[in-house]
Amino acid sequence: MPQSLRFLVFVFLLQGFALWAQPHAMPFFSMPRGITPEDYQEGQIIFKLKEDLAPFAKSTQIDLPDIQSFKSNYQAEGLRKIFPRHQPPAQKFNRQGEPQIDLSLIYQLEIQDNHRLEEAINALYATGLVEYAEPRYLPRLLFVPNDPMIPQQYNLQRIQAFDAWEISRGDTSVVIAIVDTGNDRFHPDLIDAIAYNYNDTINGEDSDNDGFVDNFYGWDLGENNNDPQFNYSGHGVHVAGIAAASANNGTGIAGVGFHSRYMTVKVDDEFGRLTMSYEGIVYAADRGAKVINCSWGSTTGAGQFGRDIVDYATFNRDALVVAAAGNDNNLVPFYPATYERALSVAATNSSDLKWSGSTYNVFVDLAAPGATILSTFVNATYLNSSGTSMAAPAVAGAAAILRHHFPEYSARQIAAQLKVTTDNIDTLAGNETYAGYLGTGRLNMYRALTETHHSYVLLLDHLQDNESFGQYQAGANVFLASRFQNLLAASENISARLTSLSPMVTVQNPEISLGAMETGQIINNEADPFVLQLHQAVPASWEVYFMIEFFNANGDYAGRQFFNLVFNTDFVNLRVNKLQTTLTSRGTMGFNYPNYSQGLGLVYRSSRNMIRAAGLMAGLNTNKVVDNLYGATSGTFNQYFVPLQKIAFDQEPELADTELTGSFFDGNAGLSEIGLKMDYRAMLWEDAPGDKFLILEYHLVNQGSQALSNFYAGFFADWLSADPKNHRAAFDASTRMGYAYSVEGGNYSGISLLTPGEMRHYAFDNKGASGSINLSDGFTNFEKYNALRTNRNTAGVFDTENDISTLVSSGPHYLAAADTLVVAFAILAGDHLIDLRTSAETAYNRYHGLDQVSAGDLLGTQANRQIRRVYPNPFTEDLILEFVPQTTETFRFWLLDINGRPVWSKSIQGQAGQFKELRLNFPKLGPGSYLLQLQGQNALENIKLLRIE
Repeated sequence: MPQSLRFLVFVFLLQGFALWAQPHAMPFFSMPRGITPEDYQEGQIIFKLKEDLAPFAKSTQIDLPDIQSFKSNYQAEGLRKIFPRHQPPAQKFNRQGEPQIDLSLIYQLEIQDNHRLEEAINALYATGLVEYAEPRYLPRLLFVPNDPMIPQQYNLQRIQAFDAWEISRGDTSVVIAIVDTGNDRFHPDLIDAIAYNYNDTINGEDSDNDGFVDNFYGWDLGENNNDPQFNYSGHGVHVAGIAAASANNGTGIAGVGFHSRYMTVKVDDEFGRLTMSYEGIVYAADRGAKVINCSWGSTTGAGQFGRDIVDYATFNRDALVVAAAGNDNNLVPFYPATYERALSVAATNSSDLKWSGSTYNVFVDLAAPGATILSTFVNATYLNSSGTSMAAPAVAGAAAILRHHFPEYSARQIAAQLKVTTDNIDTLAGNETYAGYLGTGRLNMYRALTETHHSYVLLLDHLQDNESFGQYQAGANVFLASRFQNLLAASENISARLTSLSPMVTVQNPEISLGAMETGQIINNEADPFVLQLHQAVPASWEVYFMIEFFNANGDYAGRQFFNLVFNTDFVNLRVNKLQTTLTSRGTMGFNYPNYSQGLGLVYRSSRNMIRAAGLMAGLNTNKVVDNLYGATSGTFNQYFVPLQKIAFDQEPELADTELTGSFFDGNAGLSEIGLKMDYRAMLWEDAPGDKFLILEYHLVNQGSQALSNFYAGFFADWLSADPKNHRAAFDASTRMGYAYSVEGGNYSGISLLTPGEMRHYAFDNKGASGSINLSDGFTNFEKYNALRTNRNTAGVFDTENDISTLVSSGPHYLAAADTLVVAFAILAGDHLIDLRTSAETAYNRYHGLDQVSAGDLLGTQANRQIRRVYPNPFTEDLILEFVPQTTETFRFWLLDINGRPVWSKSIQGQAGQFKELRLNFPKLGPGSYLLQLQGQNALENIKLLRIE
C-alpha cells in the first residue's frame, strides 16, 4: 500500500479525534467516546482557574461566589490546589522562548453524585471562571508478563548499548524518574541505583522544606507516604531495571542508563489504580529529574490537564517525558504519549519487527525493543515481560546518557537527537504495513552519541490563524506560510516537503527551500508559501491532514510532523460585538452540533458560554417537526436540515454592520419532513446600544403542493448555568421575550420575537419538574409541537437542581403552497433585566428600521421626518405628539399592540409646513410596548412607545 494511502486510512479511522488542533478551553464538555467508569476517578473533577483570578485562589478555597454556589449545588467537597507550593512562573517564557506553564491555579474537588459528573463539569465551564475542567482520567499499565528468565538481554545488543557505553556511561548526577507502581529498594540490582534524597533523611522532619517529610527513598503519591515500595503491582520494579539497574556489578542485568540514577515516584493507590500519575510527573520534574519515564497511559485521557503537566515538565523544568505508545495493536492515540511534547515509544521484538501488541500511529516518535525483555522484579527476582512499558525505559536510559554527554542540550533537543539517529525498520519484511507508524525507527544509542551533524526542524505554527482557513471554499487557492525552528546542527539548506493526505486538496508546490538554518534559528516561508488547491468537490467543514518532512542539503532526514486544517467550514465564529457566538449552515447557533469542539457557544462580554444547544424549530403537527436540535433519543441530535447555500458574510450589508446569509431545507427529515426551504439572514451591530444582540431572520418557503395550516416556527435555546439551583426562565410580554437569569444576580440572556403575529413562549424544566416537558429523556416530535403551540412562562421555580430551556415561537400560521413566512428573532444578553429589555427594544427598532425615541428626543433631523417629537416616553396615560406635515392631506395615526393588532386610531387633517401639537390620551391601555404609526399617501413613520403603570 502506498505511504500516502496508508496515512489516509489512518486519518479516516481517527475522524472525531481532535488531534492536531491547537489546545483550547472547551466551552462545553462531553465524555470521550468509549470511556468506561474504570477510566476515570468517580466524582472527581480537575479544573484550572483563569489567570486573572489568581488573587481569589487560595490553597483550599476560591473566594468567588460562583464557585461557592457550584460547591453548594453539587455538594462538592475536598476543594484544594493540586500543587499548593507552586507559584506562577516568574517569566512567561524560558530561555528558548517557549511558554512556561502555570500550575498554581489547578484544583481538584469531588462531587457526591458521579452520574452528574458531566453536568457538573459543564456547570464549571458556565461560570466563565475556568480555562478547562475534566474528570481525573485513570491511565493503565502497559506490560504483559512472560516466561521467567532468559540468559541474555537482546535489547541491549539491538540498540547498540555496548558500543555506546564505550563512548559514555552517563553519570550519577543525571536522574531518571520512574513514575509508576513503586520500587523494590532491597533488590540487589536496584539498591545502588536509587537516587536517594540525602537532603531529607529519615528523621521525621521535612529537612529540605519541599513539602514532603522524609522523602529519602522517593515518595508514594498514591497513598501519600514516604515509602514508595511496591504493594499491588511489580510493574514499576520491572521498568526501573530496564532504565537504570546497576551495571557492571556482577549481579543480574544492566540498565540502559548505566551510571544514571533513578527516582521512585509511586502513583498507584492501595487498589493499584494510577490515581496520581500526572502529579508524579510534576513531583519528579520539581526535584531535578532530567528524564521522566511514563510506562502507562489511556486512550480516553486526552485532557488539557495532562497536556499542561507534560508542557510544564518540558518548558519549565527542562525534563524529557518519555511515554509508552500503548499496547492496543491499533492506530488509536494514547496519552500522555500523544501529547506534542512527550516522546512516544513503540515496541519491537528481537527481529526489529513491531511487537504484536504495540500501538502504531503517526504520533509514535521512535521504537525500542519491548518484547520478552528481561528485567528486575519483586522480591529480588527477575522476569521477562513484553509491552511498550518495556520499550519506553530503554529510551529513557539512553536519554539519560545523552543528557550527560550533551549537557548543553535542552529536553527537546535530546528528543530530536534520539529521533534523528534511529535505524530505519520500515522496509523490513513484516513491517511494511506499519511503515510511517513506528516513528523514525528503532533506537540506536551509539548513533545518538556519535552523530552530531544532523539537523532537526520543527513546524512551530502558521502565520495565519488556524480558524481563518475555514473561509476558503471549494476551488480556492490557499497560501500556507509557517514558522520553523532548527533544534540541532546548523544546515546550509533545509528543504520542506508537504503532502496532503486528502484527495480533496492538492499541494501545487510540494517542495520548497527554507534556506540555511543555524541551531535554534526560527524562520518562516512567507516569501515562498506552499500553495494548496482546494478541489471543487471539497465537502463542507472538511478536515484535511498534512505531513511535512524536512531534509538536509544532502537529502538526510531532518524531521517529520503531521498537522490538520479545516477548510470550507459551514459555520462562522462571530466576534463582532459583546455577544460572541457561532452560526452554522444548518439552522443552529453556538456549536456545530453534535461536534462541540467546533463553536464558541454563546458568550457575553467574554465571560462564559450560556447555551448547550440552540436553533430554529418548525412544526406542522405532532408527527412533522423539523430541526437540528435534540433527537427523540437522549444524547442524540437530529440532522434534518441540509445546506443549500452555506453561511457566508454579505459583502454589502443592507441594515447592520455585519450581515450573513445562507439557506437550507428539511430534506433529511424523513417522515418528519414538511417541505420547507429556509433562507436566513443574520445581523449584528458593533456599537452600543446595538452591541448586545444579534438578529436572525428566516424566510420559510412552503415548497409543497399543499397549504400548511397550524404551522409554527420558533427558536429554541437550552440555557447553561453555573448555578442551576437559582436558574430561572421567565417571559416579558412588553418585549415579546423569553429570558433566563439567576436569582443570585449576574448576566441575563433571552430570545425576542421581532415579527408581528401571535406568539408562544414555553419555558422548560429540563428534567420534567412541575409538569414540564422532560428533555432529559429525549425530545420527541410530539413534545416539540406541543411546546411550539403552548404557553408556559416560567421554569426553575420549583426544582432546586434543574436546568432550563426556552422556546419562543410564532404561530399558528397558514402558509399556502409556494408562500413565504418571515419570522425574526433577537438573541439577547444584558447585565440585568432592564438592560436586557433595552437590548430587546433596540433590536426591534433596528430590525424595523425605527429610531430609538426617549423623552425629548428630536426626530426632525431628517428632511422627510414629519413626527418631530413624542413625549414623555415611557408614558402613563397622556403623551404629546409634535407633527409638521410635508403635504396637505388627511393623515391617519394607528396604535398597534405587541401582536400588531390596532388598539386605537385617529385621522388628522394636515397642512403642509404647519406645526401641530396633539395631546393623546389612552386611559384604558395596559402596560407594555406599542407602535405608533403615521400613514399618509407617501408617508409611513413608526415610533416605539412604552406604556408603564
